[in-house]
Amino acid sequence: MVTPRFHRSTAPRLLLAMSSAAVLAACGDDTPTEAAATAPSTEFRRLVVSDTAPFARVFEAGTGVRVDSMGGLPSRITYLYTAKGRIAFAHFQTRNQVSFIDGGVFEQNGRGVRQAPRLLGSFSDQTPIHGNYNGDMVSVHFDGSGNVRFWSEAQVAAGNTQPALTVRTGNAHHGAGMSNGDGGLVSASIQDPANPVLPNGVVVYNRQGQEVGRNTSCPGLHGLAGNAVGKLYGCADGALFVRTSGTTATFQKFVHGTDPRFGVGTVWAREGQDNFLVRMAIRGQPVSPATRAIGVAQVSTQTMLPVTIPGNELDWTAELDHTGRFAIILGRLGNLHVVNMATRQVTGTLSGAVPPMPTSGAVLTPFFAFAEGVAYMTSPTQGRILEVNISSSGIPTLARTMNVGGTPERIALLGVRETRSLQR
Repeated sequence: MVTPRFHRSTAPRLLLAMSSAAVLAACGDDTPTEAAATAPSTEFRRLVVSDTAPFARVFEAGTGVRVDSMGGLPSRITYLYTAKGRIAFAHFQTRNQVSFIDGGVFEQNGRGVRQAPRLLGSFSDQTPIHGNYNGDMVSVHFDGSGNVRFWSEAQVAAGNTQPALTVRTGNAHHGAGMSNGDGGLVSASIQDPANPVLPNGVVVYNRQGQEVGRNTSCPGLHGLAGNAVGKLYGCADGALFVRTSGTTATFQKFVHGTDPRFGVGTVWAREGQDNFLVRMAIRGQPVSPATRAIGVAQVSTQTMLPVTIPGNELDWTAELDHTGRFAIILGRLGNLHVVNMATRQVTGTLSGAVPPMPTSGAVLTPFFAFAEGVAYMTSPTQGRILEVNISSSGIPTLARTMNVGGTPERIALLGVRETRSLQR
């Protein structure tokens, strides 16, 4: 492990400032002493990067220098994400375990903090797969038990790795759950009695675990994301929007704007963006531009409309940027497209960002992490992380390529995501 950098003592500068102040005071000048030293927020950001091997590398986001390799993990990380950038949640699906990674960089009372990264502990339950977050609250659905467990990221950072709430959704099945942004209510998928593989609806609970509402009009439920406005679950025939007010839950069905055959399988959301990014498809049909599309689910109209990618390039993966203003869509030809969420128009393309998606054999999908004005994307087959600047008008430019080696796969950015200065 590389020892983290500590800043040199400010004592000599303070003595100099005191001497200068005394001289100036004798001249009748009230000029204050030297201001506290500051540093850009990039000094307080780190990237946690998973690999197909059982370790996770930690890099300084500003310089690309490796801080730690975190070897000896129980297996390959199968899911890696963070809510507020304070703690990374790492799933080890085959080992029935979720671990909590403290990146060691954060803001505290206006000051930037840099410490050594470390594992805070782990929690065991059967087959953790989908993880979601909204506000400070993080959820994990354990497919092997049917439990959804909820954590406060701030409480985990303070050393409490026990769930704040556990909801049992039925027997073992593939599902998902999520908290409201304020943590007051939580929702979880309901197991379909006729199809134990996928759920068919959503149930909403209060923090005491009492049910306050349910809806079972979401066949083949898969995909979930939330923001301050509500939560959107993907369905075979559209999407189910869950909105709460106080202790009351309401449910609204979203449908494709022109073709109701389209369902939703993946959903993305971001704080500061009311609308959702969705992957839509006509299930059971061969994949083509006519049966699959990335689109925007608009809350005000309860409709979903597709994004037109240049050359009808099919999406490979996607995300929303730090602000939620732009969608970042990686096409299967390896081109990176930026889309304005308000207009659904492509604002810029970075051609050939990564090699094209393989058409056979194992497919290792790139993943994204974001800070203000910048996207980080893994390129597993090249052993690289790409740093891409996103301008205020949505133009992507390649800022740097980090040759990290191995097979970098999932990625999370921990630390201060906004661009500003902090006291050291």
